[in-house]
Amino acid sequence: MTPRALAFAAAAFIIAIVVVALSAAPDSKALDARLGATPVVVELFTSQGCSSCPPADAFLHTLSNDARLRGKVIPLAFHVDYWDRLGWRDPFSSRIATQRQMAYVRSLKVTGAYTPQIVVSGAKEMIGSNEHAVDAAIEAASKEAPSGTLRVTRDRVGDSINITVRGDAARDGQDLIVALYEDGVTTNVGSGENGGRVIVNDGIVRHFIRVDVPQGAIDRKLTIAADAAWRKLGVAAFLQERGTLKIGAAADAPPS
Repeated sequence: MTPRALAFAAAAFIIAIVVVALSAAPDSKALDARLGATPVVVELFTSQGCSSCPPADAFLHTLSNDARLRGKVIPLAFHVDYWDRLGWRDPFSSRIATQRQMAYVRSLKVTGAYTPQIVVSGAKEMIGSNEHAVDAAIEAASKEAPSGTLRVTRDRVGDSINITVRGDAARDGQDLIVALYEDGVTTNVGSGENGGRVIVNDGIVRHFIRVDVPQGAIDRKLTIAADAAWRKLGVAAFLQERGTLKIGAAADAPPS
């Protein structure tokens, strides 16, 4: 092969690599433009003790901090506790997070619990670092008809968060879920699979409340205790079917 032919071949090879890379990259810049009118809850099941989780945590950080997705995508992180015995206790882990993930394992007929796992709108699960799959699931869920309407406000008074949720449940058999979450917490991981890494977590679910609501108007006021050290606090509210766990309506009062 002549030098000129080699140069052309090399150029074609480089172009092919660039095209493949671009096609594989998530279209995060255009995601907001592709979304429908229904807000979508994205739940990440993660742990600081899991070496596969930091890319998913970083992806959730991107979703949480993209102003174009505010009110359209509601990212929440549930830190499971079954990694805690393997070298590092995640400071945000809880049995409630693990129980919620196991409920999805049953409802979505998953072989078993794993991290990082993302569940979109309570209806579809995938590996938490698979940004293409998550984006596609968010887009699809945003275009489904909602099962009601919700509005949520929150006000911090000292160590208490006063929350008001109003709206309408279009059908019976749904629970109102209210989650207090915190963004932007940095942890220096001292041991375990991520020992020596610095991890930034967002959407950390600090409190999780389930309220039975009948079909019709919703007007609920709640007060949740908040540690003085919790800074960037937001509140998510959503309606979730008791049988399928599908989330049909959601609203967010993000950290200000």
